[in-house]
Amino acid sequence: MSSFDDLVAHIDRPGIDGKPEWDITRLKADLNQKEALAVQIAVKRRRTLEGDTIAGHQASFTSKNVQRIFPKAPVPMVGTLLKSLIRDSGDLVELDCASVFVESEIGLILKRDLEGPNLSHAEILGTIEAFLPAIEIAPLRPGVMEGKFSWPHLIAVQKAKGGFVILGRQLTSPKNFDPRLEGCLVSVNGEAKAGAVGFEAMGSPIAVVAAIAAKLHEIGEKLHAGQVIITGSLPPPQEIGKNDSNTMVEFQTLGQVSVRFAWPESSGS
Repeated sequence: MSSFDDLVAHIDRPGIDGKPEWDITRLKADLNQKEALAVQIAVKRRRTLEGDTIAGHQASFTSKNVQRIFPKAPVPMVGTLLKSLIRDSGDLVELDCASVFVESEIGLILKRDLEGPNLSHAEILGTIEAFLPAIEIAPLRPGVMEGKFSWPHLIAVQKAKGGFVILGRQLTSPKNFDPRLEGCLVSVNGEAKAGAVGFEAMGSPIAVVAAIAAKLHEIGEKLHAGQVIITGSLPPPQEIGKNDSNTMVEFQTLGQVSVRFAWPESSGS
């Protein structure tokens, strides 16, 4: 039987997020989602020993728009963000696959530690330093859309190399700001594609933070002061490929965030 360290070593290697034959459940068939999250965080901690930093967490599958694409997904799926995968608005990101999902999200920065479970709206709001706009780039690896990976494997590999989070430059105080009502419009190559409001993320991005904190609490973890939290795609994710050069998301209050793409030469083959 594979030990926890064996599972961590298995996930901590290049290409693990794109090879269905390497699914983690082949090492431990009964691995549950809670254990998979513990593996994910242990892998990220390995990266900190190599000089990286855990910068925060993100949530996936928080809106009905995304749940329609992945109806059996855990809600939310929690990912751990490394500083090496965070970019500033307007940056050029070098992609390593033929297509990606671009997701338009509300982010926030914590000013104090936050530990679940059962956190109230007021408790969470009191720990938020500021809100900011964000874009998440999720590589579409072979086998993901076809359902060839188990959910424990997808949890364990969350936010692997090749995915990015782009953060806007404008910070908005939580005072007199209701993230449920915040609207956004996403454009690809200058053409408007979709829009939505913060309510799409589990009724409120605040509820997403509570859910992330609760899942981390189950494995003895918590959210930390200074971390950035990304609360999930509001409009439907936009699938883009080699003919797309940029994406911009414009928020009603939070301002805008944008990203430019550099595609691998092989993406057209």
